[in-house]
Amino acid sequence: MPSAEFYLERFAHHKEAGLSARRAGNFKEARYQLLRSAEYLMRLSELSEGKLKEARLKNARELLTLAKDLPESAEAASEWKEDDEAPGRPDAAPAEAGASPKKHGKAGDWIVREKPKVKFADIAGLEEAKKQIRIKMIYPFTHAEKAAKYGVTKGGGILLYGPPGTGKTMMARAVAAELEATFFCVTPSRILSKWVGEAEKNIANLFGEAREAGRSIVFIDEIESLLPSRRDQESNVMQRLVPSILSEMDGFGGRSEARTILFMGATNEPWALDYAAMRPGRFDEKIYIALPDAPARRQILEMNLENAPLAGGVDLDALAARLDGYSGADIAYLVRKVKEELFEDSVEQNAERAMDLSAFDEALKTLKPSVQKDDLKRFDEFRKKA
Repeated sequence: MPSAEFYLERFAHHKEAGLSARRAGNFKEARYQLLRSAEYLMRLSELSEGKLKEARLKNARELLTLAKDLPESAEAASEWKEDDEAPGRPDAAPAEAGASPKKHGKAGDWIVREKPKVKFADIAGLEEAKKQIRIKMIYPFTHAEKAAKYGVTKGGGILLYGPPGTGKTMMARAVAAELEATFFCVTPSRILSKWVGEAEKNIANLFGEAREAGRSIVFIDEIESLLPSRRDQESNVMQRLVPSILSEMDGFGGRSEARTILFMGATNEPWALDYAAMRPGRFDEKIYIALPDAPARRQILEMNLENAPLAGGVDLDALAARLDGYSGADIAYLVRKVKEELFEDSVEQNAERAMDLSAFDEALKTLKPSVQKDDLKRFDEFRKKA
């Protein structure tokens, strides 16, 4: 077993790397490094006793919380870098009395506009979800004459919901790639403003630019932050913003140019959305993005193990079966963790070996599914009502 000094050094190394990545706005790397740091600190706590053990466990939990709370995407990272005061808090007070509001300009100044490359074929599993999306969003464009014959209109809204780490954002990007559409990707923190009336203007600018771009997809992650249940909201901003977004969604069916816009929202908490957003004509389809099944888990392993020094005899079907309950993000993290553990051994202990089953066994001792069973039950209950 490695010494306490080894665990302490690894903990400090990954913590510093994580904090540096966070300062640089690379939140994906920061999350990974902070998770590794917390893991080494937990191992170190097992070699400790008394108050020292308690303190190390407490610090490890704080690192886990810090990693969990980091934004998911590049645009959210940009928001952190530009405004650390209170990103995304609509009721936050100005930093100083009498301060002037920030000027946001047009939507193009603060959203991410791209032409994604990822296609459905690049996403493991989720065949039923892909089928629903093709019928609702893709076929009306790719088979326009048949859609007109049957009175099927283009455009509309789809809500992708499910546990974190299951590929909701990737699915939205794939829709844009399949349609060769412009992808407008924003997060609530880029839309919300502490200044009265600014958030509504941001929404109007966003959809206005999407209409000007022609065939386009507006994708908002964590949509529950922009369309929360007004029954539970005391914020004046939300009381104005929710109707503003709902009005834009209603416009999809009214204006001919709006029918070239597809609106996609993603959420880990569909039950927190305002009830008015869930009716037909707004989010016409609510599609569950589930945890990967066994074939999908096998495919995710294969994708992440491509060109890796995998030992002969590793049964990927058996390994995939053991990963029941793990998200796609969990599995990708597992593979990266094993790679780095073996790389670390090769550098520090001059012990080079392939990625054998024992390496995965060791990693799985501490890596548990990020999605809790109680959360899955809640999603099942929502699906029955949706």
